[in-house]
Amino acid sequence: MIPDAIKVRLKPKERAVLEARLRAATTEQWQLLRIRIVLEAAEGTSTREIARELDTTPTTVSLWRGRFARQGLDGLEDLPRSGTPPIYGEGTDNRIRSVLDQPPPPGFARWNGPLIAKALGDVDVQYVWRSLRKQKIDLAVARAGARATTQSSPTRPPMLSVSTWRRRRTRSFCASTKNHRSRRSSARKAI
Repeated sequence: MIPDAIKVRLKPKERAVLEARLRAATTEQWQLLRIRIVLEAAEGTSTREIARELDTTPTTVSLWRGRFARQGLDGLEDLPRSGTPPIYGEGTDNRIRSVLDQPPPPGFARWNGPLIAKALGDVDVQYVWRSLRKQKIDLAVARAGARATTQSSPTRPPMLSVSTWRRRRTRSFCASTKNHRSRRSSARKAI
């Protein structure tokens, strides 16, 4: 025997929030499905009818119907997922910035990723680069003993790849040739 579906009762504020989210253009599809399930369940529609209307499984409908009945609006959010906790955090980023405030080791004009990782000892060089990018710190413009500056400061223009350089060179050559030809033809017409 199939158990009775959990009754969903919406308070006026909850209904207003759900309907606003349903109309919002920024609401993601996974949220829309959950909202539609709850609104339909509040109208008294059966689990199987909701599943048929929304083209999903009765199990999915029962899950979100039950979570909303027990937890309210918070029940429609995703639960935290399992996984490896992050190794590095804000503290590591602060340590990287503090290393940049010190002068580079003897024999080096400025800091680089491997030198920073070696100075810290317990931070991977790949994370050092990732942290520097995230903080918009460019080591190429840093001088010895000076702190690295952010990307917003004026830096040299980026290097062009060979293919980009050739493409631009070809375009400018074609444009100049075209201009010469058009001048010749207009000069012939004038004579």
